[in-house]
Amino acid sequence: MRYRRLGALTVLAMLSLGLNIGLAGARSNRAVLGSVATAGGTVRVDRVDALPGTAVMEGDVIATESKSDAIIDLRSGTKITVAEKTEVAFLYDSSTTRLDLREGSMLVQTGGGKTSQVSTRFATSVVVEGVDGFPASCRIALAGRDMGVMNEKGRVEIHGVGVPILLPVGKYVVLRAGAPQAGSEAAGKVDAAIPAEVVDRQSSANLPLNVNDPVYWQDLVRTEKTGRVRIELTGGSFLNVGAHSQMRIVRHEAGSQQTELELKLGSLRGQIMKLTKPGASFQIKTQTAVIGVVGTDLIIIATAKSTRVICLDGAVQVTSLAPAVAGSAILHANETTMVLANQPPGVVTSVSPKTLQTEMSQTNVQGGQTPGSQIAQGAGKAGSGGGGAANATETALMATRIALAGVSMGVSGLAISRAGDASDLANEASSSAQGVSGGLSGVNSGLNSVGCAINTLANDEGQTTSPYVPSSGACP
Repeated sequence: MRYRRLGALTVLAMLSLGLNIGLAGARSNRAVLGSVATAGGTVRVDRVDALPGTAVMEGDVIATESKSDAIIDLRSGTKITVAEKTEVAFLYDSSTTRLDLREGSMLVQTGGGKTSQVSTRFATSVVVEGVDGFPASCRIALAGRDMGVMNEKGRVEIHGVGVPILLPVGKYVVLRAGAPQAGSEAAGKVDAAIPAEVVDRQSSANLPLNVNDPVYWQDLVRTEKTGRVRIELTGGSFLNVGAHSQMRIVRHEAGSQQTELELKLGSLRGQIMKLTKPGASFQIKTQTAVIGVVGTDLIIIATAKSTRVICLDGAVQVTSLAPAVAGSAILHANETTMVLANQPPGVVTSVSPKTLQTEMSQTNVQGGQTPGSQIAQGAGKAGSGGGGAANATETALMATRIALAGVSMGVSGLAISRAGDASDLANEASSSAQGVSGGLSGVNSGLNSVGCAINTLANDEGQTTSPYVPSSGACP
């Protein structure tokens, strides 16, 4: 019986050895992408504990546990800093570093002029590219359905739900299931309003708009039959949205003068500041046309099948929304054109003074608030406070995770950014919770564990303050 047991154990050992040899052989056939430069705590490459010098091959999965981190040097010149509790797969591409972030956070630093692409489970990809031979640096965090991206330097473009987002240097954006979330980037504020007008955001619909309320990237501003709203964009441009209209602010970056709007339905008057920056663009899309301006006062009236464009001052370029349709029209003061679906712009004609007056009156919004709108403002704030607190909590939490993609590596002495960076970013995001009943308690609860990590790092760097204090209990 004993010999039979020894025989069985021998067979199992041989099978195990053969399996390991087979796995090693299969791994050796894959391309070597780089190696582990530094590893702190428990770091695994394809479920095997990794030490500095461990090769990273195509298809390998890097996983870190709590209080663990790693720096991966790739042959392409890209450096990947993997934070704690992170899992990322390294995919092979001869020209572009391709990564699949499955959970956690990391910092991607490309070589000079190189490109890296990070994908996630929500069919969202982040393209990080060096510019003019200089490297790029981008922090990316993924937690559940939420994803945060921060551009430290270089060119960062995010492809997900909706149009691609070109993320300016020093800015961050939060996405949920691939869709940008309101509150991640402000575009301007409400300058004047006439009830009824509302805004739809990714997490909420029919939120009331009031004077001085902020508007964000991806906000869909809707007016009812009697509603109108004037929005002051950062940078000084104004948008007057007429009654029964729908306008989306796709993106607006005042620093680089990059703006894209969508007028889905209704009327819009734009008083656009002159574009002076290299590569600046201010583009308005309807369901039939694309309107480009460089510093213009114009009116757009849009339906599902047609777009009327009137230039009040400056110059406007009008083309068909369909890329295959050639031809464009240049409008100057007091000129107009019509664009039908799948057709080039029509003949440019002059606009009579009476028509100009009529169309301008459709988008005029008186400054200040009427008594009715003040009442609506109070009711709106009371009814939407909980949602505001929740959004602020989520944004603050994700912003801190983004920051931790750079600072949590301080646990094993691999800090790449001061704790103050995390503090500033998290405080900026959580500021929207101030004044909302219950908002701060929600933020403190959601950030308890994250705050402990920041406190630890702040103390390590000799700082006496940190952005968050645990709401209950003590830090481990």
